[in-house]
Amino acid sequence: MTDGFDPVAYNRAAWDREVDRGNEWTSPAGPEVIARARAGDWSVVLIGYEPVPRDWFPAELAGTALLCLASGGGQQGPVLAAAGADVTVFDNSPRQLGRDEEVAARDGLAIRTVLGDMRDLSPFADASFDVIFNPVSNVFCPDQLG
Repeated sequence: MTDGFDPVAYNRAAWDREVDRGNEWTSPAGPEVIARARAGDWSVVLIGYEPVPRDWFPAELAGTALLCLASGGGQQGPVLAAAGADVTVFDNSPRQLGRDEEVAARDGLAIRTVLGDMRDLSPFADASFDVIFNPVSNVFCPDQLG
């Protein structure tokens, strides 16, 4: 980057600020949402407010290794973990990952959080995940084809 602009650092700081501002995409799922997910009544969104069709996921989430890619914020990861998936949340924002950790601690969920740039999946071995869930975040990538 010849102009000195670092999009990863910029986006990290921006999303950390959004947590402080209470942006709706940084507000963790409540205990009632997690309780419903544990009982099999769950949904997640990729963009907007329309739930992702359930048949996009395995019929049984228990034991499914699921990567929530650039999906911090305490929403999708905790819901999918409560539904039985083995969830790793990979996000660029420490504050967004903190939201996932808050919900995990509050509701006794096992969620692994990893800080990093979604364009570099080298922290994970090949074929580590059965499913990758990636909400609209590729718009934050400076070079989507590179």
